[in-house]
Formats: sequence, C-alpha cells, structure tokens
Amino acid sequence: MIPNFEYIKPKTLEEAFSCLETEGSVILAGGTDIAVNLREGKLNPRLVIDIKALQELKGIKGTADGIWIGSLEPVQRVVEHALIQPYSALVEGAGSLGCLEIRYRATIGGNICNGSPSADTVPGLLLYEAKAVIASKTGERTAGLEDILLGPGKVDLKKGELLKAIILPKAKEGSMSKYYRITRVKGMDLSGISVAVYAENLGMEGKSHIRIALGAVMPTVARGRKGERILEGKGLTDELLEKAIKEILKDVSPRKESLRAGPEYKKRMVDVLIRKAISEIKGGVPNEA
Repeated sequence: MIPNFEYIKPKTLEEAFSCLETEGSVILAGGTDIAVNLREGKLNPRLVIDIKALQELKGIKGTADGIWIGSLEPVQRVVEHALIQPYSALVEGAGSLGCLEIRYRATIGGNICNGSPSADTVPGLLLYEAKAVIASKTGERTAGLEDILLGPGKVDLKKGELLKAIILPKAKEGSMSKYYRITRVKGMDLSGISVAVYAENLGMEGKSHIRIALGAVMPTVARGRKGERILEGKGLTDELLEKAIKEILKDVSPRKESLRAGPEYKKRMVDVLIRKAISEIKGGVPNEA
C-alpha cells in the first residue's frame, strides 16, 4: 500500500530548495526507483518533490573542462548523445540499464543518488574521474563522484542539497574503455558483478595508464586503486596483471547474503572480467559476459 504524502512540483531551483527544508522530503526525478520503494513500503515520505520541471538540471553540453551532463538527463539520452560516445564504458554501462523504456525514464542523477552498489552508469563515470556538482540555496560545491558514494543507498547529499550535474573531463585521444557485467538472466536484471576498465598507451613501457572500477562487489561502486598503482607507468605483462588483480581482490568484499551470486564466484568473475576487458582493449576478440 502506498503511504499518504504531499506532492509538489517546483518550477524553480529556489522553490525546490525551499521544499527540501521540509523534514521527511524526498526527490522524485525519473521515478523508476522511488515508485518501487513507495509501493513496497520501503519509503514513507512526508513530501515528494518532483523536480522534472527544473531546466537548470537538464542538458548535455561541451565545456572548456569536458562534458556537462544535467542530473535530469534520461539515461538513454546519455547513451545516444554524440558528445558521450568517446566514453565507451559509460555508454556500454548506461546502455545495459533496464530496458529502453526504463532508460528513457530513469535519469543519470537518479542512478547515482540511489546509491546502489550495482548502478550501471557509475563504473564508467568513475573511470573518467567524473565530478558531481551539488547545489543548495547557499550555492554550489563540486566533489569527486567516488567521494560522495558512502554506502548502499547512501550518498553525501546534505539536507537541502541536490545533485545538479555531472562533469566528465575530456576523454584523452587514443584512450579506450570497456564495461562488462554479469546478471542472473539476460535482459532486465541488476548487475551481479560489473567491471569497467580504462587504458591509455596500453603496453607502452613507462607510459601506460590503466583504471579499473568495480560494481556490486563492495558497499559502493569503487575504483581498484591499489591494483592501478601496480600497473601505472609500466608495460603490461601477464605477471604484472596477475599481481594487480590479486591486490584488487583484497578489497573486494561481496555480501554473503547476496541473492545474485556468492562471494567466491564474484571474486572469480572480477578476475575474469578484468582480463576480458584488457584483452579486448588490446585488440582481442570481443567477449560477451
């Protein structure tokens, strides 16, 4: 049974900030998560603030620093937009979210703010070191996207704040990235394991740069920074990759009660998917996870 609550659709950011001061208020963007949580009784808000009319939170545009993506942009628009195509892992991850109809409704900001460790848009964003633009009535602040991910269902949005936009730094020429995920069934299922890999100058002695992001295997989507440090600036060899993956797996901590896969299977698949992604980036035969 859906609980009783007040509903408001502000026309301006200022009006939205005023509404957010109400105790027990929640934001409605695309609604693909909040609607489910309301029906299942997981959410009992006093006020639902529908922000879909806020033009300041919409758009995808190039800037001097890279790409600005409004938090209200539908996921499918991110997948299709010409400016986003160089960010392959983001396009692939976002394109695997739900079905086409859901992607036209779900927003990039909602997928982030839901705080799910299995969010499909987030690994690709972390690979490119995306930043979050967070707004409130007192102004704006910018934070590293990874830094605002606090735990399952938790992001660092303080009372009165909302996510305004994501900033993607410019993709470096010649860089490549891949996104893989494993689900229980093909189609509309949440990721049981996801891995995204980014590479520049792969295999060039003293110049290679590799980033690895993992989803659904830790409390948040996160970078495998310990392994990245092992690979940084070195020619990639099988031995070096083995060492880096072992280091990454030390931080992988899947929940034992996960319905999608057991911890040992998840760890094994993290290993497999990292190797698959790097193989494809190096020019190997594409794989389907």
